Amino acid sequence: MPHRKVAIIGAGVVGTAIGALLHRKGYAIAAVASRSLASAEKSVRYIGDGKAMDDSTAAARAGELVFITTPDGAIAQVCGEIAAQRGFSEGSIVLHCCGAHSAELIAAARDAGAQVLSMHPLQTLADTDQAVANLPGSFFALDGDAAAIDVGKEIVTALGGTVMVIPSGGKMLYHAAAVVACNYFVALVFQALRMLEAVDIPKETGLAALLPLLQGTVRNLERVGIPRALTGPIERGDLKTIEGHLAAFDGFMPEGKAIYCEMGKIAVDVAAAKGSIDGQTKNKLLEVLDNA
Repeated sequence: MPHRKVAIIGAGVVGTAIGALLHRKGYAIAAVASRSLASAEKSVRYIGDGKAMDDSTAAARAGELVFITTPDGAIAQVCGEIAAQRGFSEGSIVLHCCGAHSAELIAAARDAGAQVLSMHPLQTLADTDQAVANLPGSFFALDGDAAAIDVGKEIVTALGGTVMVIPSGGKMLYHAAAVVACNYFVALVFQALRMLEAVDIPKETGLAALLPLLQGTVRNLERVGIPRALTGPIERGDLKTIEGHLAAFDGFMPEGKAIYCEMGKIAVDVAAAKGSIDGQTKNKLLEVLDNA
C-alpha cells in the first residue's frame, strides 16, 4: 500500500526532522509551508523533497497527512484558518506534535471532515540534526480519533519510535511528567551547582565534576531501573548524614533547604519501594525532613 502524501505546515525543527525521516522511509513530501518562504525553502532542501510554500491552505490541500508543526501557540489558529478555507480534504489525517495539548486542539479539522491526531515525541529537540538523530528510538504519545491513531502507529514505526496511546484527558499530566524528567532535571543540576558555588567551587568546575556522576546515574537507571538505581544516605537510612546536610544549609544557603527536603521525601518513597529502609526508618526520615 503506498504511503499517504505528506504536507508540513511549519518549517521548524520538528516539522523538518519528521519530514526528512519520513522521506527516507518512502513517504512523498508534497509541500512544506511557512509564513516565510525562505524558511520553507530551507526546510525542503534539508528534507530533499516537497514544494516550498508560504500559503498554508494550499500546502494542506496537497497532503493526505497534514502535520501542523507551527509553534504551539499558533496550532489552533492555523488549523482554524485552513479549515475555514476548506484546506482539509475529506478523510485526511491532520496531526500536531504539541506535548501539552490533546488532539482536540485541532478539532476544527475534524469539523471539516478530517481525522485528528496528536503525536508527541518524548524527546528533547534542540536542532534539526539532533532531532533526526534522536527521534528514532524515542517514545511517541498518541491520542485522537481511532482511525488517526492507527495511522499514527504506522508513522511512529516509520520514524523508528515506540507508541504510547494515552487518553486525551491525560495529556497535560503526561506533559508535566516530561517537564519534571527533563526540564526540572536541568533545574536540579543548576541548584546543585549553586550549592557547590556556596563552598567556593566555580560553576564550570562544578559542572565538569558532576557530569560523570550524572552519567553514572543514567547508566544505573538503564541497567537496574527504578527503584534499584537509588543510592546515597536516604537509601541507607542514614539519619545522621541527612541532619548534617540540613545543618549545612543553615550555615551556607538557607534558601536551598526547602527543595532538598521536598526531593528528599520523594527519595524516601523510592527507598521504601526498594526495600532498603524499614517502616520505622522511613517515618524517622520523613519526620526530620518535615520538621526542617
